Amino acid sequence: MFAFLDVAWNRLRRDSGDTLLQNARRRFLTFTAALTILIATIWIALTGASVIEGRPFVAILCGLVPLVFTPFPYFALRTNVSLDLLSHAYLITLYGAVTLTVGALGGVVSTTSFFLMLLPLLGTLLFGIRVGLIWVAIVVATYAGLHVLRDALPPSTYEVMGDPPNDWMRMQEVSFWNASMLTLLSLAGACSVANFRAIVGKSSDLLAEAARQTEDAKAAQTAAEDLARSKAQFMSNVSHELRTPLNAVIGYSEMLIESAEERGADEDAGDGRRVLEAALKLRGMVNDILKLAAVDTGKLTVDAEECHPAHLAAEAIEFIEPLLQSKQNRIVFEDATEPGAWLTDSEKLGVCIRNLLANAAHCTDKGEIVLRLAHDKARSHLLVELEDSGPRIAPEQVDSLFEPFAQPGMAGARHYEGMALNLALTRRFARLLGGELSVRSDAATRGASFHLNIPANFIGAGPRSS
Repeated sequence: MFAFLDVAWNRLRRDSGDTLLQNARRRFLTFTAALTILIATIWIALTGASVIEGRPFVAILCGLVPLVFTPFPYFALRTNVSLDLLSHAYLITLYGAVTLTVGALGGVVSTTSFFLMLLPLLGTLLFGIRVGLIWVAIVVATYAGLHVLRDALPPSTYEVMGDPPNDWMRMQEVSFWNASMLTLLSLAGACSVANFRAIVGKSSDLLAEAARQTEDAKAAQTAAEDLARSKAQFMSNVSHELRTPLNAVIGYSEMLIESAEERGADEDAGDGRRVLEAALKLRGMVNDILKLAAVDTGKLTVDAEECHPAHLAAEAIEFIEPLLQSKQNRIVFEDATEPGAWLTDSEKLGVCIRNLLANAAHCTDKGEIVLRLAHDKARSHLLVELEDSGPRIAPEQVDSLFEPFAQPGMAGARHYEGMALNLALTRRFARLLGGELSVRSDAATRGASFHLNIPANFIGAGPRSS
């Protein structure tokens, strides 16, 4: 039965994006307003003749009562009028209609007065217990007022028509009226309970579905994490297997270079140096893969110790000096920090600065690279900014810029040597230290500007790096 009503409601109701609770309140208001029209019509049909016989003007006014409630079902079904405003208007209209009718028909002795007792129940169902209690106070005050004004009010129908206990027909009408009203009110109560029970059932289904989806999401996340760990473990194992023969190649290359130099075979020594350079470069890539795998598997820890960022920057500049010379780049180092030591993981901070410098050197030809150090005292962060004059980064490249093994291939794009691990490893190290690495490349920058901020405590004074 309720499923049929649910289908009918969905067909009649204009889609308004109501929540589940709002939809329940709207259904209850529509049903209650329609039932009010029905009850008022039955009341007029049963009592109209008696009232008209004694007071025709009052009977005509009472006959207009059903028309007063006619707009409410339409407004609730077909418009987007505020539900709270519509519900308050319905309760006030019902209160006014019942109170005026009761006042015109003798006050509290009128059988219509018991409809006032429905207002606290309707207020509670539509708005909650606070509104329900307010209507309790209003109804109590109304009953008290009707009692006090009893002598000033018009006489009841039975006072006009005669003594009800001696008039069997009048008692029969009252009994039929009470039976009809109790039946309709029982039906209203049953439908209201069924409505809210259905809403509770839907809420339970939604919660169960949400719980199931949460479990599926957790399972998918666990599977993804397991896959990532397996991938990182595989890369780590393969990298270890690669590093062993590489170390042998590096060792034999150094021996061959030394032997060639002793024999004066400069050509053989040059070939050996090229082999050694390639092997060292490949070993550096393997080491980066191992570090990346260690971060992804959670095996890498942070070892906080005293360090001097200016010293680390100077070491990084010295490390990439050959690359700077080969690319004919000029580097500018600006240190705005106070002289002294900082507390952070010096090894990982040094790797971050060195990787950013190497990336800028690879992407810049015959240009300028600016490395800046600063202190954010408000957040106690060390700020490292590196700006180059190389090609700008296209907006569509930014998302993949920090992904390992990503090689932007668009025309005019910045060139990244090797497997593009520098920036990926630097961002992971930055996040491992509690910081972040971001990039900016627009009209305000000459090429690309990388910003590294690392939480670090400035712990004391010391000599500034030269």
